[in-house]
Amino acid sequence: MSAKKFSEDHRVVYYETDVTGALKIGQLVDLLMLVSGDQSDQVGVTDEKVSAQGLGWVVTQHMMEITRLPRANEVITLSTQADSYNRFFCYRDFWAHDQDGNELVKMHSVFVMMDRTKRKIVRLPEEFVTPYECEYTRKIERLATPRPVEEISAQKDYHVRFMDIDGNHHVNNVHYFDWMLDALPGEFLLNHRLVSLNISYRQEVYYGDQVLSEVEIDQENLLTKHMITTGSEQNCIAECQWVKRSE
Repeated sequence: MSAKKFSEDHRVVYYETDVTGALKIGQLVDLLMLVSGDQSDQVGVTDEKVSAQGLGWVVTQHMMEITRLPRANEVITLSTQADSYNRFFCYRDFWAHDQDGNELVKMHSVFVMMDRTKRKIVRLPEEFVTPYECEYTRKIERLATPRPVEEISAQKDYHVRFMDIDGNHHVNNVHYFDWMLDALPGEFLLNHRLVSLNISYRQEVYYGDQVLSEVEIDQENLLTKHMITTGSEQNCIAECQWVKRSE
């Protein structure tokens, strides 16, 4: 059985882009998550149904490959397809294509379902996965874990604002990307473009938390490693591969 694929178009607007005119990474992930949510509504697995059982979807990892980022005023097609699932993990693929059908971005993500009260991962209810018509497997994917920060090149502090919190009552995932990349020097961001990203979420961040974003920059290999912490808690780690801009 082939899993259902869902697509919708989006016009990139100026406030979704950075100073280079390219779609921001965090904004791109938000748009892909929106497509996932729209598909869930279409197949009847709405947020209301999930929340009624005291549950919620949580992302634990994104792995992204970027050919190029969409630009302001460009119309792109965003697509998603549930790949497979086992007792506790759901694997989903995402794509962004231009209007000529060229693949711009591909992302592979891992989702779990969490008990909102106990804050613990639960077994995936069949009623919330079978509508996507994806394959059941006993295997657990062994995705590469981002390598840890060893030598800090730069760091910045952030205070979590009320507006950073989403309906799950913790920081929306988009802010992790902002914190991570903002810790890099502006000159580095202007002269390099991101081509791959591996981000792993560990602990949630809440309203009022003081966040520390640390980065290690490997200039020779154009690799950056990132870590987000709140006090003694490691909330997120990531690894980014870059190339020098040619334009």
